[in-house]
Amino acid sequence: MLKRLFLIFLAVPLVELILIFVLAHFLGWMWTIALTVASSVLGAYLGSRSWRGWWDRVRDEWSQEGFPVHRLGEGAILLTAMAFMITPGPLTGILGILFTIPAIRERVSRLLVRWIGRRVLERFWPS
Repeated sequence: MLKRLFLIFLAVPLVELILIFVLAHFLGWMWTIALTVASSVLGAYLGSRSWRGWWDRVRDEWSQEGFPVHRLGEGAILLTAMAFMITPGPLTGILGILFTIPAIRERVSRLLVRWIGRRVLERFWPS
């Protein structure tokens, strides 16, 4: 697990740098920097807007039917999206913006919850 995390923390910045240089080659440095800043600003706006919408849904469901556990995955995806949008770079910016779209966020959340559920079952109830 630690090796995978190390590879991710090594690979993501390298991919970001490569993408920045490729974009700068085709668009120029000023446009590359402008696109990076614009994606961060757009992502921050979409992230805060999505967070408010998610929190409103959680509050409504909580008041009507109890704590909505099924919304926790979406909240985790939104937090990840906001962390991606803080990180400068085209790859994380695009992923962050994609994760703020509700349809994509719900699908990724379902996949994440299913994956975590399987991992927990395998670890605590081996077959």
